[in-house]
Amino acid sequence: MEHKLLIVLAVIGVIILFGLITPPPATERGELIDTGHFVLEQGGVPIVEEDYTLFFSMEGGYMLLSEASLSSGDQTITLAQQYQLDQDFTPVLYHLAADTPSGSQLISAQMGIKGLHMDVLAGTAHQSVDIPDKRNTIILDNNLISHYVVLLIAAEVGAIDRDFTAAVPQALLSLPAHLDGPNTIEFASGGSRYTGKLYGLQLGDLSVSLVTYTDQLVGLFIPAQATVTYNADLFSEGISLVEESDKKDTLPPGVREENVTFMSDEISLVGTLTLPEGGAGSVPGVLFIHGSGPVDRDGNASGLKMGAYRQLAHALAEAGVGSLRYDKRGVGKSGGTFAEASMEDLLSDANAALSTLRSAKGIDAGRCFLVGHSEGGILAPIIASEKEDLAGIVLLAGAAHSLDFIIRGQIEGLNRDTGKNEEEVQATLAKEDQYLDFVRTSEGEWSDYSFDDLKGAMPWLTQEKYQEITALSLSWLREHFLHDPLETIRKVTCPVLIIQGGKDLQVPPDEAGLLSSALKEVGNSDVTVDLIPDLNHLLRHHPEEPNLAYRHLDEPIDPRVVDMVTGWITGHSDR
Repeated sequence: MEHKLLIVLAVIGVIILFGLITPPPATERGELIDTGHFVLEQGGVPIVEEDYTLFFSMEGGYMLLSEASLSSGDQTITLAQQYQLDQDFTPVLYHLAADTPSGSQLISAQMGIKGLHMDVLAGTAHQSVDIPDKRNTIILDNNLISHYVVLLIAAEVGAIDRDFTAAVPQALLSLPAHLDGPNTIEFASGGSRYTGKLYGLQLGDLSVSLVTYTDQLVGLFIPAQATVTYNADLFSEGISLVEESDKKDTLPPGVREENVTFMSDEISLVGTLTLPEGGAGSVPGVLFIHGSGPVDRDGNASGLKMGAYRQLAHALAEAGVGSLRYDKRGVGKSGGTFAEASMEDLLSDANAALSTLRSAKGIDAGRCFLVGHSEGGILAPIIASEKEDLAGIVLLAGAAHSLDFIIRGQIEGLNRDTGKNEEEVQATLAKEDQYLDFVRTSEGEWSDYSFDDLKGAMPWLTQEKYQEITALSLSWLREHFLHDPLETIRKVTCPVLIIQGGKDLQVPPDEAGLLSSALKEVGNSDVTVDLIPDLNHLLRHHPEEPNLAYRHLDEPIDPRVVDMVTGWITGHSDR
């Protein structure tokens, strides 16, 4: 799933010995470069506040100092960091300390002969790892926004490449990262609109939007974690991005679109109906079902401009096929709250959308297809197993295993790729298994459990990790963990097209073969599999080695995907 790698569960990300960090005297810090006060909100509630200062001297390079507080219920964690970089922005020394309800903790990193050496100390436990890429590495932490200030300055002066290595000392990980931009963006604050610059950062599989105003970082958006950060010194009322959907897009010749609104239970959902212009009679229809995360009708999230569903909708209309795509609940123009949505809620929304498509003027209700991407590739077969009158379904990067199996495989692969030995990998997986087991056997939502309840099931849990694991709906996780896609696909009797990428590290390529075999085992002979060797999870041509950085998003989706989907649907529309 594109926004559900959950690497934060792989290790105990922690920090020690709060008193070890003593900032240098003011006379040794150098010239003041930047200062500010960041507020990080989740669901409109402030959970992190950070005050930072950045200094520069010809002798010592850059020095970043900050103090932050992380709030979790009635608990508060105090953070302090000291981060030193040389004049070329190469990390020299890093300390992050915390005073937590369970004691003082520390993380450190230091440049050495083998590269950046990172240490995590928790009580008597000690783990470490080296990152060999000395020049093109920068430290990033989602809880300390000031790191992104340093990143943008380093990128603007060319001290790091736009493709670089992000060191995450708390998790003893290094992730491939890519920075795009800047592009002009409009944002709002206090009833006024401003024009700033937007940078898109891919940090592993995490999408981050960075907004600057007068060359200063003023906003940071992480949709997968439902967090918004703003510089309270400049915009005390917070900031929000002006919706891209407010801007008019040019349609291809012969294609027309109209907005539609429909109800799913008591939730109002908004989408786009795309049709061929001037078609005679009714045309086949396609419903797009999103991948996971707070995704809009086009497949975009803040900082992740996928655009796949819009591109496919236009190609289908040019081929004589109509379609409906819609904003998820709590996203874009749709009502509801995304963070509270369960898997059953998303299925109800998709069924309501299908009914809307079938009743739309110009759509032949008897020739309707589902196109599901990623999580949508799990939901589409569920709907198809209950509705025998569908003309067919298309699964793009769909999984054959449950989400817990996929997540565990991602965690294991990521830890092995970072060079951990077998003992360290198994220790990480043991902690992950405690989390997965808890979710499977849970009831209700996270709010039904106290921190102590969760710590009893996951002894490694800290207040910081509590914030991370509760960012996703517990019911959504549990329902996906307990759902067997192979059992469901065996109930699908309509034609099926399966497209999978060989460079997809989120849903392994072998999943396509498992789905196909399960269908054929129960007598479904109309199954087509297209395994594209150099395709990634977001349906882009990816000639490099597989990695978790989504690249090539400034390019259209792979034309082979477009041709296969449109050709297969038009070919099955006349049957």
